[in-house]
Amino acid sequence: MNAVRFYVFPIVGLLLLALLEGIRGQGPAPSPAAEGPFSDGKTIDQGIACALLVVALVVTYLFH
Repeated sequence: MNAVRFYVFPIVGLLLLALLEGIRGQGPAPSPAAEGPFSDGKTIDQGIACALLVVALVVTYLFH
């Protein structure tokens, strides 16, 4: 009996999820168009800083 419950509940859950998503009747809202530049210098600087922090953590981990 326990083995049957173990397999039946996830299957029933997935079927209910599929049914509820199908009757929702509304798709996700479209994202607004970006205005101005796509990225600025601040975003690039933060990406470089994050990459350098990851490199520093890896080097620290390897030599510790």
